[in-house]
Amino acid sequence: MKRFVYSSYTKVVAVIIFITFVTMAVLGVINEFVKYFDGEYHMYSFEDSFEKSHHMSAVLSEVESAICSTYYRFHLENGDNDRKRELLDGRNFVNSIAHELEHLTSYYKIRYYVSINGKVFTNCNAQRAEEIKNGRFYRYYERNMDGSQIREETIPVPYYFNSMEQMTDIIKNDEIVICTSINEDYVVECEKLWLEQSMLVKNGIIKVFSYIICALLLFVYLICTIGKNADGEINPMWVDNIWTEVHLAIIGFVGVFAVALCVILFDGYQRGYVPRYILRMSTGIAATIGSALILNSLLSMVRKIKCRMFISTSIVCIIVTFVWEFLVKVLKWMFEKTKAYKRFMSGVLFKKTARMLVVMLFVYTALVGIFGLFLLESIATFFLTLLLFGAAAFVVAYRAQDIDKIKKGAEEIRTGNLSYKITDIKSEDMKILAENINEIGDGLNKSVSAKLKAEKLKTELITNVSHDLKTPLTSIISYTELLSGVDGLADEAKDYVAIIAKKSQKLKNLTQDLFDVSKVQSGTESFNLEKLDSALLVSQAMGENDNEIQKSGLQFLVKTEKDLYISADGRKMSRVLGNLIDNAIKYSMKNTRVFFTAYEDRGQVLIEIKNIAAYEMEFDADEITCRFVRGDEARTDGGNGLGLAIAKGYVEAMGGSFDIIIDGDLFKAVICFDKV
Repeated sequence: MKRFVYSSYTKVVAVIIFITFVTMAVLGVINEFVKYFDGEYHMYSFEDSFEKSHHMSAVLSEVESAICSTYYRFHLENGDNDRKRELLDGRNFVNSIAHELEHLTSYYKIRYYVSINGKVFTNCNAQRAEEIKNGRFYRYYERNMDGSQIREETIPVPYYFNSMEQMTDIIKNDEIVICTSINEDYVVECEKLWLEQSMLVKNGIIKVFSYIICALLLFVYLICTIGKNADGEINPMWVDNIWTEVHLAIIGFVGVFAVALCVILFDGYQRGYVPRYILRMSTGIAATIGSALILNSLLSMVRKIKCRMFISTSIVCIIVTFVWEFLVKVLKWMFEKTKAYKRFMSGVLFKKTARMLVVMLFVYTALVGIFGLFLLESIATFFLTLLLFGAAAFVVAYRAQDIDKIKKGAEEIRTGNLSYKITDIKSEDMKILAENINEIGDGLNKSVSAKLKAEKLKTELITNVSHDLKTPLTSIISYTELLSGVDGLADEAKDYVAIIAKKSQKLKNLTQDLFDVSKVQSGTESFNLEKLDSALLVSQAMGENDNEIQKSGLQFLVKTEKDLYISADGRKMSRVLGNLIDNAIKYSMKNTRVFFTAYEDRGQVLIEIKNIAAYEMEFDADEITCRFVRGDEARTDGGNGLGLAIAKGYVEAMGGSFDIIIDGDLFKAVICFDKV
């Protein structure tokens, strides 16, 4: 599946399908526009319902607009006094009103009643305005002599259609009544057309958006997989060597050109200059070629980013690099005969912090200089600004050596070189910081030295004590074995001999454990690492401790997976697993189950042993692996508190990890190694 996803053939098919979807989306938009604008009326304008139709609002406003335009024309031609004289005479004004209204009825199926100072105009023999206020769409306006106005309408009308309110000064002292309604048959016809156009637009939007979503999904897939193969390797193409700015220019120019071409072609189609098939063919070709070029540039920039070539193939970056190299050469020429040359070149120009500060100041200087050039229109100001800030950049860069020295000192101390000292700091503030860092290094050095000395003394003490105890312990154990074999020894004496043998053996084990712990923690223990089978290790540990397991009454449930190999020391791992089994036997609740498992998780081999404790575990998980720490403090026999410490030390010394997890009464020890 991974090879199919990252296959070159799959990506080529995805590119072709992406271009197809983009082209179909563009053609879908063009087709919907053609269908929409080919109609006689453009009824649908994204209204919620037909009752809010902008077309119906405009039709209802035509009568009022015609009357207002007549008023306004007479006002411009004759002036205010002449207009009053014409209104009194009535002939020219009335004829103009009648002509305008008659002209409207030839285009729109409307009924109207208009009364201006008692003169009535109507196309439906209405005696009063109320006679035509019974339609589904009507509009009523009334103005009285006192200037009061009344307006009623069945459909929301934009404010710019309220023409009469905008001509208060022209129609003052006139009584006007205007009532307009739309014929019902025309309303039914418009509603049917509105529904058809709304469905057409909505279906077109759904279709186009489906194409766009599919194209976006393919684009996301291409972004994630482009430039990579199934092995995760990133492979650039020849087109990625083209300058980044060229790709950006292609995206901008092609996008703008394609959109402009589609707009020009559609405008020509509306005006009748461009046939429909030319419109569709041209926009389809433009969408195909444009989307291919834009996609190619976008994917190329994505590959540049993945290959870390985006900046290196940029013209701007090349120019900045050239300017920087030129500046370095100039400075080198200026200082090559002075003692400051080496110090400046090694301490400033080749330091990351100094370079960053110089670049920032240079850019800032250039911006200020350009601003001064345009503001003061003076070349001298520009070069003066560059000179001043160039000098400031030099001073700051020279002082930046202090920061790099402090950074180097902190890095040296962090990596363990505690004796490193930061010197030759020129800035007073930076000198205080450097002295503080030096003191921190001194403090750490003293602390580490003291700790190492104490640890060494402790290890030597344990080692010496262990060696000194071995010889007398061996003698005691040998004598107790001889005494136990003597015939005729009293029963009471035999009991004493048995107690001595038991205690001396316990002391010997404690001494050996102490010796082993000290060797592991001091790093002197040697390990013979080899490839071991985890299942075999678990089985061997169970066999070696079979007698103790049978006596304990616990049920050990072992579950291991095959072919789980680790790199470890066999003898040490046997000791580790034996300690864990011994710990489970000593501290588990009677007649419970102990789970012993080995499995793989994320390339690692985990060996776990889980048991239910017979007591309340009040200790911390990290604390229990320390030396001489027992899980049950009330116990006076059994372990010595070193078993888990030895197990943890051995596992970590062999490159694994040893963790204790406590969950209520559940005690779990987890050993983890890398699988080999």
